[in-house]
Amino acid sequence: GHDHEEHGHAGHDHSEHASNSTPFSCEPTATIGVSYHNDTTPQTAHLLIDGIEYDLTAVSDSDANASQTMYTSDIGLDDTHGIIWQVSEDKATLRNKTLNSDVAIEAEEVLFNCQKS
Repeated sequence: GHDHEEHGHAGHDHSEHASNSTPFSCEPTATIGVSYHNDTTPQTAHLLIDGIEYDLTAVSDSDANASQTMYTSDIGLDDTHGIIWQVSEDKATLRNKTLNSDVAIEAEEVLFNCQKS
């Protein structure tokens, strides 16, 4: 039979290109699906949070160490914040992004602490 061709993800795809997404398990409880697009400049990341897709763009931060990549979007979980997706190997942090200000990344509120599931 063709049983082995079953796709490993439960439920239905929210969008065709989300099929290569990597699930991150986050605290407090959330699963965020992440797909990276490294063939574009700057690189982009798509985050699927509660069924809504967010497009983030990589930022080159001179202060950031090489093992960490950061993506940001001015469109976030509410109208007054953007979001920051900070990735370091298998761990990631989703933070609020304060719009129109120079708040340091480390001072931004952490929404979720995630790791690759």
